[in-house]
This record gives sequence, structure tokens and C-alpha cells, in this order.
Amino acid sequence: MLPKNRRLTRSEYWQVSTQGRSLTQPDLTVKYLPNQTDRSRWAVVTSAKLSKLATVRNQLRRRIFRQLATVTDLAGWDVIIFPRSSMLNLVDEKFNAAVDQMVSTLSGLA
Repeated sequence: MLPKNRRLTRSEYWQVSTQGRSLTQPDLTVKYLPNQTDRSRWAVVTSAKLSKLATVRNQLRRRIFRQLATVTDLAGWDVIIFPRSSMLNLVDEKFNAAVDQMVSTLSGLA
């Protein structure tokens, strides 16, 4: 789990979801909005469409947060990640590559 200062609050979440721009990739969709801080803040939304089992959704959310904890070179973004069901079946290398590709795309937008 990410520390609280690297996670979106409820009000920040709504601001990103209403005013943010979208970025679509094969395994996930991202909404992002620049912020005025020196760090990026994250949220991961796993809906019941991914799996009816909450344990499966929570495992996916934890895997994404674990990969995001290694991200240090991206600053100044509020990001909401919406994983697709294809992420449930990815092996670790491809899973990490999908998250890293999203991070590198966001860093290219800065």
C-alpha cells in the first residue's frame, strides 16, 4: 500500500474524474490531471466487472500499488487507474511492463 500522501483523497479523486484527461492502453485506462505538488498521487479503481470476488479485485489493486511504490521519477500528477480484466491473467513481467509503460507515457506528457 502506498503512504497516504501518495494516494488521492476523495475530493481529489472527484476532481480528477471530472476534469482529468484520459489515456487508454491495452490493459488499463488512466485518468490524469496535473497537480501543484512535487509528487504524484494515485488511486486504483477495480470494479465488480473485473471479478465478482473481492479478494481477486483486492489482489489486483495491491499488485498495482506495489508496482507504483517503485515509481520515483514521476512527479506532479494525480492519477486514477482503471485496470481491465486482461490484467488479471498477466504474469509479473508483463504486468510490471504494462504499469511501467503507463508511467513512462505520463512522464512524456510533462
